Amino acid sequence: MFTSADLLLIEVAGVFLPALIVTVFTISYSYKTTGRYKRAIKRLYQMGFKGVDMERKRIASEMHDHLAEHSITVAEEFLELKRRLSGEDLELLKKIETNADLFRFRTHQIVEYMYPKGLIDSDWQTSLQQLADKMSIGNVRVTFESFAENAPKSDWLHHTYWAIQEIVANAIRHSKVNRVQITATEEASIFVLCVHYRATDKASKWLTSNAKTGLGTLIVQDRLQIVGAELGVDIKDNVVTHTLSVKK
Repeated sequence: MFTSADLLLIEVAGVFLPALIVTVFTISYSYKTTGRYKRAIKRLYQMGFKGVDMERKRIASEMHDHLAEHSITVAEEFLELKRRLSGEDLELLKKIETNADLFRFRTHQIVEYMYPKGLIDSDWQTSLQQLADKMSIGNVRVTFESFAENAPKSDWLHHTYWAIQEIVANAIRHSKVNRVQITATEEASIFVLCVHYRATDKASKWLTSNAKTGLGTLIVQDRLQIVGAELGVDIKDNVVTHTLSVKK
């Protein structure tokens, strides 16, 4: 026999149990929906980086073709003018031609650095060497040395390349150093890239204040997250070391 208290509990359960079931179902469905949206947003974000890299490649290719075409035309016009001129006019034309050649060479470098050939060929060592050469400007010297025989997936090179470029650029810009070393090594299944430079006062200040909140740093973190890489920073013996680890 049910007592009045038992009947009351049954009635209460009859009211709240359906609501509880609906709540649990709603929470479960919300988690699944949120998970789908997170994965979709992540894919879109990755596609955004891919789109940027493809557009960079397209612009570099078009500029390369455009430069080559007009370089031939300008060279022929210089040759024709040199046949017609003499004396001071010829010397002046030769000077203009030298400046034009220098302009063409520098522009060609910019085009090459916009999307290095090493990236097209998925060549890690060539790409990082070109990066070091590209960032060696004026009294700034960036060097690259590799002790690794095996590199990660070629698809990961693009994100890693631009991340290393941002790290080196920040070192030069914010730490005011003029010597930066990029080193590639490998440890079992891990490919390691290290960026070394002197731990100046400005470097220490940058790393402890703005290094984690800058837009460039956030982009680096996003790119490395795509390839599952880890990035650490250490200061030892007056040297700053950024260590980027990628699974092969």
